[in-house]
Amino acid sequence: MWAPEVRVDRVSGEVRTDRATGQPTYSVGVACRIPDEREADVLDIQVIGAPVGLVEGAAVRVFDLELRPWEVDGRSGFSFRASAITIDAPAASQSAETPAVGKAAGGKAAAS
Repeated sequence: MWAPEVRVDRVSGEVRTDRATGQPTYSVGVACRIPDEREADVLDIQVIGAPVGLVEGAAVRVFDLELRPWEVDGRSGFSFRASAITIDAPAASQSAETPAVGKAAGGKAAAS
């Protein structure tokens, strides 16, 4: 996980905000890897409001992850958005040697 950064319009320099709430949107880089695979991908995930308590390199949980297609000026692609990104704190019953393997809300796999 890379530290959250506020999203800024590249042309105007204005902070990007959520249309519904008016809160600033943040971008969090999250490294994701399929178990037993060597390569990892980094997802740039947008979240509304400043994520609290995230530190670079920490394992995180991603809630309600959405893939959102976009198209602007003949270009197209997709972006990721989540309702929340939090530190993945291991449960009290897990030993320090056993990594936490969690599920995000809705049964979606957690990312780290």
